Amino acid sequence: MNLSKFKSYFLPTLVLVFFAVSYYPALANFVTKWSGSDDYTHSFFIVPIIVYMIWLKREALVTHTGSSRVGFMLVILSILLYLVSLQLQVPTLIFLATVVSIISALIYIGGFRVLKELVIPILLLFMIIPIPNQLFSMLTGSLQLNISAVSEIFVRQFSVPIFREGNVLHIQDMSFQVVEACSGIRSLISMTTLSILIGYFTLTRMWSISLLFLFSIPAAIVINIIRVITLVLTFHYLQIDLSVGTSHTIMGLVLFILGLILLFAFQRVLESWETKKKNN
Repeated sequence: MNLSKFKSYFLPTLVLVFFAVSYYPALANFVTKWSGSDDYTHSFFIVPIIVYMIWLKREALVTHTGSSRVGFMLVILSILLYLVSLQLQVPTLIFLATVVSIISALIYIGGFRVLKELVIPILLLFMIIPIPNQLFSMLTGSLQLNISAVSEIFVRQFSVPIFREGNVLHIQDMSFQVVEACSGIRSLISMTTLSILIGYFTLTRMWSISLLFLFSIPAAIVINIIRVITLVLTFHYLQIDLSVGTSHTIMGLVLFILGLILLFAFQRVLESWETKKKNN
């Protein structure tokens, strides 16, 4: 077996097996956290895509010279960090140590230059790390209040009498609470992740992917504001409650599709800009 085939096939397989065995506790924590949260179930689909992205860049891992000394030191340090995190039993630290270990292994195999080739899959690795509960609560709480406040302003433009109390919107005969599920955090996580995937496979420049990512943040917030406004106006004018049952699920799906349409529309604009830049 020549060195090129060893680095292309046998070595990655060996590293993957070793990683799966050694990091089983962390991987089990990932599975538990992802399966127990509706906000991160998409991670089960993202992981194979990350592996595929790295596989597409396998030539870079083969051709680039690995950083033997520095890479080896980083691998050792990341393993030590992982062992400490297991002792402390801090989930976020365990997740971070696992991702850092993967990055260190990539540096050891392909050198620091390979990080430029793998910046998107590495970013996705960090994005599938569940947000700590305290920070998650702070983010959702802030989004709930802001979406409620903005929705109140827009509902008033339709001459609908409305009173807001925190994240609860009161109209005649009905009150709507902007709960955690309607805070926009789920859409925010999904839309930002999708924006990177769409950008990676359809755009060629990093600035384009970055702009698409940034666009996905207000897009996710806007579709949740539209959701709240639609709930209030539909009940006020038609006496139809879309906040429960199948109708609420369907409305959420329709609005998510709207978010995807916005993403793809902006992606087309960026793609057009890239084509113009290339032709000039």
